[in-house]
Amino acid sequence: FFFSLCATRARRLLRMSTGEASRDDDATTSSSEITFDPPLGKFPPWSFQHPVLVGASARWRAGGGSAGLIALLKDGENIKAFRTLVRFTGLMVAVPLGVMGGCYALLPSAGVHRHTDRVLYAGIAAIVAVQAVVVAYLVLAFAETPPAQKKNQ
Repeated sequence: FFFSLCATRARRLLRMSTGEASRDDDATTSSSEITFDPPLGKFPPWSFQHPVLVGASARWRAGGGSAGLIALLKDGENIKAFRTLVRFTGLMVAVPLGVMGGCYALLPSAGVHRHTDRVLYAGIAAIVAVQAVVVAYLVLAFAETPPAQKKNQ
């Protein structure tokens, strides 16, 4: 809506500055349809024309949409994988925050008293903690046996 409003006002200003006869633009602005007129005229080909995005909504509907996704998640193996993903997502937030806070609080006892140095070292420790969580997730993900092998055992 914002872009169409700006484009309409820009056209009016252009007509007024070039001396064209002003016409009543109320007919174009009163319609309920929202038009998008990007400033460059069209999207660059690398943006929304990427092969992954073209036809994504049709593929989503053909695959069952939200109901299909929920049905997949209710499967026993998938719900286990989803729970693991959610747990590690929470750990990706909680562990670095805890490590950063703990390092920031404990660094003065190690002789680091300047605020900027404490923040720097605590930030580096938080980055290392994130990497540790990612490595733990990868180890866990690759260590679990696939469903096909479980059925054969």
